Amino acid sequence: MRKIVGSCGHIHQYDMRNFKGRIFFTTDLHGHYDLLHEALKSVAFDSTKDFLFVGGDWTDRGPYSNTVLDYINERWIASVRGNHEQMFIDGFESHWHPNNRSVLTLRAHGGDWIWSMSDLEKIMIHEAFSQMPLGIEILLPNDQKVGIIHAEVPYNDWDKFKAITKAELEWDGEATAQWARSWYTRRYQGQVKGVDVVLVGHTPTDRSKTERLGNMVFEDAGCHWTDRINLIEITDEFVKGE
Repeated sequence: MRKIVGSCGHIHQYDMRNFKGRIFFTTDLHGHYDLLHEALKSVAFDSTKDFLFVGGDWTDRGPYSNTVLDYINERWIASVRGNHEQMFIDGFESHWHPNNRSVLTLRAHGGDWIWSMSDLEKIMIHEAFSQMPLGIEILLPNDQKVGIIHAEVPYNDWDKFKAITKAELEWDGEATAQWARSWYTRRYQGQVKGVDVVLVGHTPTDRSKTERLGNMVFEDAGCHWTDRINLIEITDEFVKGE
């Protein structure tokens, strides 16, 4: 059911214009897959017909992080790479050096589950996380375009983000895509150019509910503290803000 029709390396494009099932989005599960099960059950999600996009941060803090391999390679799921996936990748590639910055940050933010995993499992998780793009572009009927990113779109321009160079990604682009919080904290009501709506996580909303600022939609419910996640269906009406 994966429909990657284009890729510029850091962004994967999915053409869902003729997709017959429903399309959903959630984010920042942080090992609380029980909440995912409950949310999907509540909408009668059918993995043979429907599709789920995820905004990253699959692991850390939650009780079931060590079962992440049961989910991230499912054919009905596609995910961007959040800052927690990136910390795992960087830690792995440092051979889990105890003074590596990502290892220290990961351990301080609920990453101790990693030490219970076998070497083979760590390799498999690293491979899956590394294959996740920084962004996902979804093409919907009526030529609507939805962007998915973990935190914020570099330059506030989707087309510029697609054309970003490797040097720019390494300098600041990747950090913006995975770590930035300025849009939400400033309550910015602007528009990300080149896309109809952008779905993000990373920053828990004040009321743990979906919030829309400009054409950015914030979905992180802070599940580790609130015991809830947000699950939305991506429809024409939702994209229009209706």
